[in-house]
Amino acid sequence: MATRKKTAVQASIHVLHVELVDIAPAIWRELHVRSDTPLSKLHDILQAAFGWTHSHMHVFEDISLQQYGHLMDGDADDFSVDGPPLLDERKYTVADIGPRARSVFGYIYDFGDDWVHRIRVKKVQPPESGKRYPTCTAGARAAPPDDCGGVPGYEDLLEALRDPEHEEHEELLEWVGGSFDPEAFDLKATDKEVRAVK
Repeated sequence: MATRKKTAVQASIHVLHVELVDIAPAIWRELHVRSDTPLSKLHDILQAAFGWTHSHMHVFEDISLQQYGHLMDGDADDFSVDGPPLLDERKYTVADIGPRARSVFGYIYDFGDDWVHRIRVKKVQPPESGKRYPTCTAGARAAPPDDCGGVPGYEDLLEALRDPEHEEHEELLEWVGGSFDPEAFDLKATDKEVRAVK
């Protein structure tokens, strides 16, 4: 009896529009990732795309409010016991949480600052020949620095940095490393960081 040859299934690519919620003008990135990317790796890609520093806990959340994350020992107390149990983000992929174009899901980073990212699947397409993934193909504005206090803290930070007479101007200027341009976005540098995610 002849054995049938298995044909390799080529992974599709999810084109994701990722935007920070409640900030205007919008801070966003467009990312192209393999559809079979585990959510744990998508976390690493998002950290690279926004310049976050892996300093805090995070979860993904689908439209049914099911959350996906990775609990360390002792972290369970930080999650509500009322909702469904946290699913292991290493066992679910981008295609699981956002199966088709126009699917929407969330990524919440730092449960103190609560940086909520709205992720919309723009399209699902075949991979381009010779192209490596993941990649960042577009974006706008610098992401807020880690630990600046969420959206209200970020607004206060920008106000203090804009005003040399502000009582915290010098201290916060030093805290951000001497300068911070909220409008700056370097696509080439961001794409390099995203591509480096293993």
